Amino acid sequence: MKLSIRFLCAFLLAGGVVLAGQTPQAPSQVQVFEGAIDVRVVNVEAVVTDAKGERVAKLPAADFRLLVDGVEVPIEYFTEVAEGTAVTAEVPGSPATAPVSAGEEVARNYLIYIDESFSVANVRDAVLDKLESDLSLLAPADRMAVVVFNGTQIEVLSGWTGDRAALAAALAQARRRPANGNQMWAHQRKLQRDVDWLFDNANSLDDGDTKGPSIIGAAVGWMSNRISPEALTQLGKTAPGIASTLRGFEAPPGRKVMMLLSGAWSLGVGPRLFGPLIQSANRLGYTIYPVDVAQSDATMVTLLDSVARATGGRVVVSAKQEVFRAVVADSGSYYWLGFTPSWKADDRGHRITVETRRPGLTVRARSGFSDLSARTENAMKAEGVLLFGGAERDRRLIVQLGEPRRAGRGQLEVPVTLGIPVESLALAAAGSRFVAETPLAASVQDDRGGRADLPATHLRAVLDARPANGTYARFQMVVRLSDAPQRLVFTVKDPVNGTSLWGQADFKPRSKR
Repeated sequence: MKLSIRFLCAFLLAGGVVLAGQTPQAPSQVQVFEGAIDVRVVNVEAVVTDAKGERVAKLPAADFRLLVDGVEVPIEYFTEVAEGTAVTAEVPGSPATAPVSAGEEVARNYLIYIDESFSVANVRDAVLDKLESDLSLLAPADRMAVVVFNGTQIEVLSGWTGDRAALAAALAQARRRPANGNQMWAHQRKLQRDVDWLFDNANSLDDGDTKGPSIIGAAVGWMSNRISPEALTQLGKTAPGIASTLRGFEAPPGRKVMMLLSGAWSLGVGPRLFGPLIQSANRLGYTIYPVDVAQSDATMVTLLDSVARATGGRVVVSAKQEVFRAVVADSGSYYWLGFTPSWKADDRGHRITVETRRPGLTVRARSGFSDLSARTENAMKAEGVLLFGGAERDRRLIVQLGEPRRAGRGQLEVPVTLGIPVESLALAAAGSRFVAETPLAASVQDDRGGRADLPATHLRAVLDARPANGTYARFQMVVRLSDAPQRLVFTVKDPVNGTSLWGQADFKPRSKR
């Protein structure tokens, strides 16, 4: 799908005019911004083990070193959490302060992501059945959501909730759904049969030729590394789908955990495709706990564990399928370290390393964070609205589509009028005038689930006077789309409260009406 945009006019009018058919929000004070200070904290959950792999508890903040890009930074916030409850009330001998009080419950948000494209139905169902029986492990402040990926589209079976009955119903629904892991694995096994045939017929192929064994060995080596094109194509959809879910699925406050139910063997198909998943998890503070639901071999499970540990998690293996019990135990006890970087909003990634000053101890924690720009946050919001919908309270943009015109084979240029509440524009004084500028993001999705993003841009206008409260600034632009039904979502960042406002419109070509 192709998506491009060009602006016809940066700012048509501000003040007094509201787009047709719309009612403005209740007037509020228009704020003028000279600058802003970002005080967001990066939280790092660290698990410490000894040489035997046993958890080490009761370490003080002074025993830890926190490094960003190899440079030690002060630990500003510190507490130990044991079984979901803070046990550290103060930090003796350290400038760090405790982010929560001793005895306070620390909420966990469990995102259950079921990858149906590589799951084997009977294994998946056994895991989900046991997970349902262990829902009693949810603490009062905990929340869970259930999301499935059918190989093409992401579906939400349950949003964030602590209602065990609703979650049980969602897990039961997940068990009734099809799974394609056997089909994907069958494609890969076809390639393995070629290797088996070579071994079975090695003697007849040798035929006394001393070069025969080396030729056969070379052929076996080459064939053993082949990848099923069907599996590779599917993983090209599956891996980005997992990352998209992390970016677009907004979580309540508290620790964020993803239980990824998939086939570990798929990691060998295209390990490079899992890079965006690790990046998204570290960017948003998710700890990933993969669960193999395809009876993969030990080597592939180990590879998946390396992916998990880059986010501070680990692969979960349980002979009794008590995977949720294992995740609850592992994610409930840790050290909570926090620091405030010098935020630059430049989208740069930064490496995080947590060490202990005591020898012989190992630390498992997230490996990085990203300094997100407003543009990137907007783009993530647009993606999230496309995938999961958005909160109605934030649906405050007006989006109107004009009459499309042909722009080449299979392409249309569609005029778009975008209305933004003036109180959501960052108005900065510039002499006797006011400058209004806001980052704009847009995403589009066709009726087959295909998505594309608009290159990040800004809307900017210079005003002679401050616009009236409760009105809409109106911008016009042209978006180039493919000649197919699709949905457009636009988002802008509201500098007043930090939320992302959004609006949407459905486009249907005249030939499809």
